[in-house]
Amino acid sequence: MRDLIKDSILDLKKSNDFIYVTSDGKKIDLQEAAARGIAVTPVNPKQEVIKKLEEVGLFLTDTKFVSELNELIAALNGKSSTKSNPKRRTFSDSEKNKIVSEWKKVEAAGSKTKAAFAREIGIGYQTFINWLRD
Repeated sequence: MRDLIKDSILDLKKSNDFIYVTSDGKKIDLQEAAARGIAVTPVNPKQEVIKKLEEVGLFLTDTKFVSELNELIAALNGKSSTKSNPKRRTFSDSEKNKIVSEWKKVEAAGSKTKAAFAREIGIGYQTFINWLRD
């Protein structure tokens, strides 16, 4: 379990861009896919890490699970846990710019709608539209 967590951290640190996969799940360079006329799906490396963790029972996107896990850790450390509402994800300007530039690549390839792209990278459609306007 410890190795999986360490590997997940390394995967997130080394993956700065989106990963593009074909319909059969193979990773491919976006330019190569465009040149060959292959439809691709942008995959957020974070989603891949989440999938690996969920396969072993760590559902870190489930706020109730994370809350219970934090409560357990606090209890083991002899600290009281205070329940608070989880904050929504905040994106830095550079992250927003990266996502918008990735959209422009996907839009040029013509393989996705704005709504599908926003859904796949885990942001709300209206939020994504607002970023495009900026």
